[in-house]
Amino acid sequence: MSRLLVASLLTTSALLAPRAAAADNCSPARVMVVLDKSSSMVTGMVGADTKWDIARGGLGNLLDTYGTKAEFGLMTFPKPNQCGPGSLDVAPSLDNKTSIVNALGAPPPTSGNYTPMAQSLEAAAAEPSMQASRGPRHVVLITDGWQYCVPYDPQTRFDGTDAIAALNAKGITTWIVGFGAEVDAAALNQMALAAGTAKTGCDPTSEDPAAPNNCYFQVDNATELNQALSTIGGSVSAEICDGIDNDCDGLVDEDVTRSCSTACGAGTETCSAGTWGACDAPQPTTETCDGDDNDCDGEVDEDDSGLCSGEEVCTDGSCQPPNGEGESEGGMHAGCACDSSQAPGAGSFAMFGLLGALLLRRRRR
Repeated sequence: MSRLLVASLLTTSALLAPRAAAADNCSPARVMVVLDKSSSMVTGMVGADTKWDIARGGLGNLLDTYGTKAEFGLMTFPKPNQCGPGSLDVAPSLDNKTSIVNALGAPPPTSGNYTPMAQSLEAAAAEPSMQASRGPRHVVLITDGWQYCVPYDPQTRFDGTDAIAALNAKGITTWIVGFGAEVDAAALNQMALAAGTAKTGCDPTSEDPAAPNNCYFQVDNATELNQALSTIGGSVSAEICDGIDNDCDGLVDEDVTRSCSTACGAGTETCSAGTWGACDAPQPTTETCDGDDNDCDGEVDEDDSGLCSGEEVCTDGSCQPPNGEGESEGGMHAGCACDSSQAPGAGSFAMFGLLGALLLRRRRR
């Protein structure tokens, strides 16, 4: 083998090594979709489509965009019917769209499937594939109803919040999506609040699915469901500052920044190899006499010692002599060549007097 070929192979290996290492270190988020398969998902229509078909299409779109950036799995409830808690349909893995969409091929029956939402979230917390992993873990709940079994027990209405606590205890973050006007907004708001995924500025006391400021993701059609799932997908698959390739793109901690500030203004910190860099916001400096607030304490050229040399004082951004400095005893400003013993204008009066005397002598002649 020629030396040139050997050198070329070595160079190629060196170039490929970082990419292979990055792939080995890929540790994406693990996401379990917990989907309501109650009968109302097929009896409830949005236009010409059932909510089940819309949910199936929305999950397909989600996986088209984020299926290679996070490990997605699927649980549906109830299992096998009525009020049995949900169980695993598809284990989480990358590039899992075909398996998940195929698992959603059979719609729920038109009657007999209820909504054991809390029990299914508890099952997700105990699901072996959702136990400790290197990457972050998430559950995405999609439901169109209330916590409901037959006979209905109103005491169970807020059991979903307790189920969220079980997920929190496992380090699993839960996202709540309510589909349609028949959801229990009061319960879903409390669940989103407990999960730490409530929308900014939301009203956790709202009981109206049509309210504009619910804490969970309220969706009423395919477009809104796609938007909600895209927002969640972007959040769960985002690169974070941990020294790991979270989105499996061969890069580690790329473009990860966070806001920071000093007394002088706002800036950003940039992550590198799992560590946050210094804040690039303007830093306070020693106050100088220049008309600026150098030390960012809210005052400009304040009377700190050392702003000016000697007896000079800082005035209007420059060092100047103190008021009255340099005046002569006679009251004239230093540097004036006038005779301070002579009254102002005396020379002019003497000249006029001389001219007058000359004119008087001429007349007498």
